[in-house]
Amino acid sequence: MDSYYLKYKLLRQLQKILYRKNNGVYVVNEEWDNLIILDACRYDMLEEEYRKGKIQGKLEYRISRATCTPDFLKENFSGKDFKDIVYVTGNPYVDKFVKESFYKVISVWNFGWSERYRTVLPSKMYEYSLKAAKKYPNKRLIIHFMQPHYPFLSDMNFGDTGIKYLREGMMGKSDPRREITVWKMIEIQKIDMNRVIVAYKKNLEIALPYVKKILTVLRGKNIVSADHGNAIGEFFHPLIPIKVYGHPCGYRMKPLIRVPWLIYDNEISTEKEGAMIERELLRLKVMKMKKNL
Repeated sequence: MDSYYLKYKLLRQLQKILYRKNNGVYVVNEEWDNLIILDACRYDMLEEEYRKGKIQGKLEYRISRATCTPDFLKENFSGKDFKDIVYVTGNPYVDKFVKESFYKVISVWNFGWSERYRTVLPSKMYEYSLKAAKKYPNKRLIIHFMQPHYPFLSDMNFGDTGIKYLREGMMGKSDPRREITVWKMIEIQKIDMNRVIVAYKKNLEIALPYVKKILTVLRGKNIVSADHGNAIGEFFHPLIPIKVYGHPCGYRMKPLIRVPWLIYDNEISTEKEGAMIERELLRLKVMKMKKNL
């Protein structure tokens, strides 16, 4: 067993002692009409874009109940019945763990996949979110973007990293354990951390214009948050100076559990919302037609 796995085996034992308490919020207990989830988005990362004026609203934070997507889904939704919610997702874990909890799960990871980028592009999430809002006007939406989680749309030269094996595993085509994360590659000194952080932030920058559009089109109380954060070399604990990268399950460190909670109240009429959705879907259709000419 190499040093990388020995390190995380040790930390898994320590986490049971140091991070037993879970004071995270249940997102369904919060007030919202539409919840937009940015996968693995750190609070400080969104705050930086917020201060630049890239997104509007009232920025707060919440404490997540989990530090990885499977635990976030199970903690918040498993074994419960949310028939007032349609879940639009670029992340395959939703189908794997909590598909039966919702009125409908729209699996964009399946039919909206980009082979080139090995992920679901924010443009696809935007398109299918509008279609869901049109088809299910009386339901709340959860819209789960893959960004800023890797793969990085601005820099694909990190080797075979991404979520493609997870997707293929869901489709019975591959073993999801083959996935290699960029965070492991940093630890074994295969790639430069600063380069990863630049690409990680750029992923958020690319996704935010689509998030902003959703906020202004969908009526009601719209929230932008994250399932969990991400560690970029912070110490596991003040008394244990071991650096952590990525988002291992169960490590209730501040960078992993402090997530953004941006509130945007869109007080438009049902009629205006419907007209805006129709206009946007028509625009997207025209763009596709022009692209195919």
